[in-house]
Amino acid sequence: MCLQCKKLGLATGGPEDEDGIPAFLARALTPPHPKSITNAIELLVELGAMEEETNDLTNLGLCLSVMSLDPTVGKMIIWSHLLGCARATSSMGVAMSYKSPFVLPPPFLRKQADDAKVQLSENSESDQITVLNVLRTKDDFARRGGDGRFFDYCRQNFLGVSTMNMVSDLRRNISRELGSLGFPPTNGSGYHNRSGDKDSAFLQAAIAAGLYPNIASRRRGESNFSTATNRKAKVHISSVNACKGQPLNGKSTIAEGDVEFIIFGEMTRGVTSFTMSNTTHLASSLPLLLLCGNLRVRPAEIKEDNDRDDNAKRRGGKDNRKSVLSVDDWILFLCGEEEASNLVVLRRRLDNAFLHVVANPSTGLTKLTPAEKDAVETLGSVLRSAHRAAPGR
Repeated sequence: MCLQCKKLGLATGGPEDEDGIPAFLARALTPPHPKSITNAIELLVELGAMEEETNDLTNLGLCLSVMSLDPTVGKMIIWSHLLGCARATSSMGVAMSYKSPFVLPPPFLRKQADDAKVQLSENSESDQITVLNVLRTKDDFARRGGDGRFFDYCRQNFLGVSTMNMVSDLRRNISRELGSLGFPPTNGSGYHNRSGDKDSAFLQAAIAAGLYPNIASRRRGESNFSTATNRKAKVHISSVNACKGQPLNGKSTIAEGDVEFIIFGEMTRGVTSFTMSNTTHLASSLPLLLLCGNLRVRPAEIKEDNDRDDNAKRRGGKDNRKSVLSVDDWILFLCGEEEASNLVVLRRRLDNAFLHVVANPSTGLTKLTPAEKDAVETLGSVLRSAHRAAPGR
């Protein structure tokens, strides 16, 4: 609603002005709650869709105002064009914006339904990728003229046929909206689909880039997750990650000192705690560093062991200086000074590539500068490498 107010010129002022968005919406017959408007504007500013002082739309905001999706999902799909997984990500985005395709089974069939959901997930630990796998199967049946077989497939896996058909149809709407902006067809071949539909490293990166700051984390031995606002939350019972036997449905078993991250689409307040739905287990934290929030670097104040310093100097003539990489001052990473510098440069070039694309959707992908294109290719290499190196992969 805030995006449309700006796009249509109904609220041209800033947040405190008489012709701003809050003042305009307050004159509605049934005005939204002021806190809801404030939260919406803050989210749009954080996404980079709106200027903080004037609330004017950025190039990203102009793109998102055309798309009939939640702004976070829209940003996820735009990032996927750079990552090379536009077809798969647009399918996930549409599914997220509609109701869950899984039907609620009777109590005596709940275990069977959970087992079916886990099997459909193909060990992805992701609700978004699970639905993507179902849509991919539906497309296969459609190409072979097997509508009847797909009906049986849905019945066996506790899926709603009408919901799946609706999600499938809505994908065409999103493709048309993106086409009106100048983006290439989501289901076509080309640079925007070079990574394919099944590479989890890129799918997870696209989800993180769009849904941030909907990130939660936990450490070894913890059952619940902590959000940026220090809320304690757990995975909703409807998620594949809440099924029995899934890694996120128990205490964390990651290595001591490591942090486990989860991306979620929505958080709701329950009777006793907060719950997260539409969840994806982030195998590597690298997408957070390179695609999310504001990245800052500072020297680490760490007292190194003298003997270890002397050994390092004898081997390479340099000491082991460390740096702290900070994502919005709440996700902190410790790494070597040179690695931190390289990551900051890579991040800056990726940001420039994204801004190039949203400013010129029709030509941005084909006219990236050599530095931007090299950064995008480097991103693909490091994402694959980090994903393969993740525990359990």
